[in-house]
Amino acid sequence: MKNEVFNFQRFWNYFKYDFTQMWRAHVKAAVGIGLMGLIFYFLYNTFHLILSKGDWQGPSLNARLFVFGLAGFALTLYVTRIYGYLTDRRKGSAWLMNPASTFEKWASMLIMTLIVIPCAFLGSSLLVDSVITLADPTVDKSIISSFQNIIKDINENLVSVNNDYMTTWSIGAFTGIGIAAECIELLYFLLCGITFRKYKILGAFGIILGLSFIAPLVVSFMPIGSNAISFDDPAAAEQYFRHIMTTATIIAWAIAACLAGGVFWRLKTLKH
Repeated sequence: MKNEVFNFQRFWNYFKYDFTQMWRAHVKAAVGIGLMGLIFYFLYNTFHLILSKGDWQGPSLNARLFVFGLAGFALTLYVTRIYGYLTDRRKGSAWLMNPASTFEKWASMLIMTLIVIPCAFLGSSLLVDSVITLADPTVDKSIISSFQNIIKDINENLVSVNNDYMTTWSIGAFTGIGIAAECIELLYFLLCGITFRKYKILGAFGIILGLSFIAPLVVSFMPIGSNAISFDDPAAAEQYFRHIMTTATIIAWAIAACLAGGVFWRLKTLKH
C-alpha cells in the first residue's frame, strides 16, 4: 500500500508535471524579467546616441545594479501569479484532482518558488549582463564581478576588524539571515497569491501596511534590559552581537517556516 503522505515515485511524476506547467507558464516570464537588463541596455544607448549625437556609451555599473534590483523586486511581486490560479474555480479544482498528496504538491511548490524561478531569473540576468560586458568595451565590470568584489571587501574588512579587536567574525555569520530574508519575501507573496482571489499584490501590500502600524506598538511594550553592554571589552561586545545575530537568524527562519506552514495549511483547506 502506497504512503498517502509521501511516495517518491508519485512525487517525482507530479514534480515533472508541475515543472512542465511552470516552464510553459512562468519560467519564460522569469527569464523575461531577467532580460530587463538587456532592454535597459538598448534603451540607454538609444537615448545616449540621440542626446550625444552619435557617441556610444554603455550604462554604468550602478545603473545596471539598480535595474537588476528593480527586476528582482518585479520577480518577487510576480510570485503572487505563479500559483495564483489555485483560487480560480475551474483551474483550482483541476489542480486538486491531480494524483498527488497535499504534502507532495506543497513540496513541489516550494521547490519551484524558492529554487527554480529564482535560479532562472538569476541565470538569465547575470548571463546577459556578462555578455554585454564582454561585447561592449564601454561597459565597465559585470554585476557578477562586482558581487565578487563586494564579498572580497567584506572579508578583508572583517579580517581587519578581527585583527584589531581580537574577534572571529566571518561572512558566514550573515549568510543564514540573508537567505532566510529572501525565503520570507518569496513565501509571503506566494501565500498571498494563493489566499486572495483578487487584487493579490494590493492585498499583500495592505497586510504589510497594517503590520507597519502594529509592529511599533508591539515593540514599545517589550521589556528592555537595563544592563548596557560595555564596548570596552571586545570579547563581551562580540558575544553580545553574536547573540543578537543568532536570535535574529532563528526568528527569521522561524518566520519562513511559519509562512511555509501557512502555504501548506492553505493548500490543505483549499476548496471551491
